[in-house]
Amino acid sequence: MKEIEFGPCYLSILEPCSNNSIQFYLYDGNSSKPILLDNHAPILPYDLGSIKFKIIIHGYAQNDLNGFKLIRKAYLKHEDTMVIIVDWSRLSRLPCYPQAAINTKKAGECTAQFLIGMEQNNEGFKAANVHVIGFSLGAHVASFASNAVEKALGEKFSRISGLDPALPFFATARHHWKLDSTDANFVDVIHTNAGVYGKLESCGHLDFYVNNGQYQPACQKAKNENLCSHIMALDYFAESINSRVGFYGYHCDSYFQYVFGWCKNEKSKLIENRIKMGEHCEQNKEGIVFVNTHKKAPYAMG
Repeated sequence: MKEIEFGPCYLSILEPCSNNSIQFYLYDGNSSKPILLDNHAPILPYDLGSIKFKIIIHGYAQNDLNGFKLIRKAYLKHEDTMVIIVDWSRLSRLPCYPQAAINTKKAGECTAQFLIGMEQNNEGFKAANVHVIGFSLGAHVASFASNAVEKALGEKFSRISGLDPALPFFATARHHWKLDSTDANFVDVIHTNAGVYGKLESCGHLDFYVNNGQYQPACQKAKNENLCSHIMALDYFAESINSRVGFYGYHCDSYFQYVFGWCKNEKSKLIENRIKMGEHCEQNKEGIVFVNTHKKAPYAMG
């Protein structure tokens, strides 16, 4: 079955993953240009050794190779890290949000198929060991991908970082249709536009609500404050990768307790009770965390 077309929009349901609707680009830190990998049987020209793989999945209507430039460059400062960009832009283009939301399932399944192919064709690579970073709709793509890997190989992803997971079409109680804490061994989520473009509910083991989780100080003069705040999740995560200061917040039992001012007690102010957000967050902790930032970069306050 072929993709269903609605003008400029595509609905991808039953067609195979090998039709180039989704492509995968490898960045290794040495080459100036990315390497386009084979969707079905990807073979890497490297001795993988102890290489760490970061899988980055963009959101709705984003340019696949530029939307995560800051995150990609931050990771590639580390010689032991490679980045794979999942380009599903053909299935998530403007003005086709409803179709893009539905296509997250196909994008996730095809990403899983690709990673399984990576494991089969590259000694030293293990699909379950990857760290997947998904922004907006891409966070839900990561969820579907991990579930598909677990179904095929018996192991889900090691970690998923959800950057302001998309709310529209994902306000559902069905856990299998959205990112949640069961989708990886560790799920951390950064909320920057909760209740508008991003989800308000907690989705992971650790959920970080930045600057109240709704509107970001850097976006006060933006033409679209909500969209700007949504995208700021990318900037915060990118800075966290190599930040010497770090993003720290304090724990609260629920978002609503925070709103009513019941969380800012003396115990939460103690340094030893602060929890770090971003790439280096503590994977042995759980809960809801509130983080403040500077208005301009560098955003981390320590």
